[in-house]
Amino acid sequence: MNMFGKRSGGGRRKAQREPAPTTAVFTTVTQSHGAILVDLSATGARLRSSDLPAMGEELMLAVEAIRAFGSVAWVRGDQFGMAFDDPISPLDVVQLRARLRRTAGLAPETSAAMDDWTTGLAR
Repeated sequence: MNMFGKRSGGGRRKAQREPAPTTAVFTTVTQSHGAILVDLSATGARLRSSDLPAMGEELMLAVEAIRAFGSVAWVRGDQFGMAFDDPISPLDVVQLRARLRRTAGLAPETSAAMDDWTTGLAR
């Protein structure tokens, strides 16, 4: 079993987690759901959503240009942890961190609206 972000025996995370308050989409076998990405590491993510997946359910996560496949490692309250099948690339993590620094302090919804405006999706 893949332990979400834990180093065996030490209770320390294998990969550094970065706060990542931005919008995300997770997709199950049957449908897609919106979520807020709370934090992210190369090996997993913590998300908040009103539509929670089941423990162990397989998902695809889409955040910006990042696409990651994995499964639900835990569910608590309105949050859940996703363990990635394969680590995401260091370049993807660096690029997401840079984008989040540019929008620090903004609500995720405002940041998403800025993205839509920049890419021409907003009307």
